[in-house]
Amino acid sequence: MKHAKKRVCYVLIALLLTLIAIRLYLPYAAASYINTTLSQSKEYNGRVGDVDLMLWRGAYSLEHVLLYKANGQVDRPLFKADYVEFTLSWSQLFKGAAVGKVIVNSPEINFVDGSTEERSQSGKDENWLSIADQLFPLRIDKLTINQGKVAFHNPDTSPAIDIALHDIQLEVNNLVNSDNLSDSRVATAKAQGQTAQQGTISLNAKLNPATTAPTFDVDIQADNVGLVNFKNLLDTYAPFDLEAGTLTLAAEVASNEGKVKGYIKPILHNVEVFSWKGDIERDGDGFIEGSIEAISAFVTELFENQSEDQIATRIPVEGDLSSPDTQTWEAFTAILKNAFIEAFNGDVEKSIELDRLELDKLEAPEGSEN
Repeated sequence: MKHAKKRVCYVLIALLLTLIAIRLYLPYAAASYINTTLSQSKEYNGRVGDVDLMLWRGAYSLEHVLLYKANGQVDRPLFKADYVEFTLSWSQLFKGAAVGKVIVNSPEINFVDGSTEERSQSGKDENWLSIADQLFPLRIDKLTINQGKVAFHNPDTSPAIDIALHDIQLEVNNLVNSDNLSDSRVATAKAQGQTAQQGTISLNAKLNPATTAPTFDVDIQADNVGLVNFKNLLDTYAPFDLEAGTLTLAAEVASNEGKVKGYIKPILHNVEVFSWKGDIERDGDGFIEGSIEAISAFVTELFENQSEDQIATRIPVEGDLSSPDTQTWEAFTAILKNAFIEAFNGDVEKSIELDRLELDKLEAPEGSEN
């Protein structure tokens, strides 16, 4: 009897040690699997630092996630994050749905426009959704991003272009699109970020993931964005130097089953395009460059609302999502209206909404198109 008890005790101890060994080994096995999964892309490799399994929570976390161009010719990662956590939602599991939440801390995305394809990166041709499904095979109900950053870089200009939107806070809810889990099938997103030197950009959006064609309603507001943030970008891609000014922008775009309607309303305040000291003396611009910038400054002054010291337009956007039509002539007439009649107010108008588009569709005469 005593020997039988000892045998049972030894078996239990061996089982316990085996479970401990498996538990200790699992993070390393998970890290190996994740590194292999992240490196499936043809152009990009990936790796992760530590993996922590929280089995009692139905969660696991990754530290120091990195995706970078495999050829070694781009010195910035396409994506990196200090911390990513995937968590099973127990409350939804009790309702019969295997869904989860994702939290990403300090993520960074870097788009690079180099002089060659090898020195550029955008990640546009990669199947990132498939990789995400392999890392977290549950449907994501909520996504939270803390202290994010999106950057654009061109290392081959002089000086190099380096602009970014930082301190991004983003929360997306109700992505599962299920009547059993929510009172509404509409997913919502709310985000805010800061531009490099001054200015705030915010976004509010609603979308219906169940529709075959895109159905969404997006409002974007930019306030007091310093144009000096984009000076190197405009110096490279525009035929003039931007010396000073700020940007206010409001945009509303809604799509009902792929039919788009909306507007973009940019307002430039206190814009200075040309200065003799800045462009001729300091930059050393020649006669042609200086003439172009002086003409740009004259046109800017001509179309500027003098009482408000601003340039503004309202650009309508309407049509099919595959080729939305921005109506250039209406944009130009809006510039004239702002310059000679009234200054626009730089706030979201709340005039473009998904519900309104659906109502317009119902009220339209039979046989007509919106």
